[in-house]
Amino acid sequence: MLYAHVEDGSVTYMGTLPKNWRNTSNLDKVSDSVFLKSLGWVPLIEKPATLGENEVSDGWVQTITKESVTTTERKRDMTKEEREARSRDNALTEINRLEELETPTRIAEAVLTEEGKAWLQANRDLIAVERAKL
Repeated sequence: MLYAHVEDGSVTYMGTLPKNWRNTSNLDKVSDSVFLKSLGWVPLIEKPATLGENEVSDGWVQTITKESVTTTERKRDMTKEEREARSRDNALTEINRLEELETPTRIAEAVLTEEGKAWLQANRDLIAVERAKL
């Protein structure tokens, strides 16, 4: 279970309970929620956003109550520039993947048969398609 330490209305720590904290040893073994709350430790609830294809994370918002701390992920639509950058990155990744298929041995074998030549040409055509996206 995750916890948050709240001090003076601010979160000072988020994560699992530490083994030692200030004058308390074995804090990670404590299960008494009343005792933990008296020290400022409350359950941490994380609410990640479900991102659509053209959405990105836009930070987290914390809601602090006496009973818990909730962190909620915000999201926003990608900008045109971000979508274009993603498309370029995807094209470059695919180009690299296709080019890695063309090992020296595979090229040498490809030129010996019509089937091999057809494979090599098809792979080159796929690379050309991806380069056109750049």
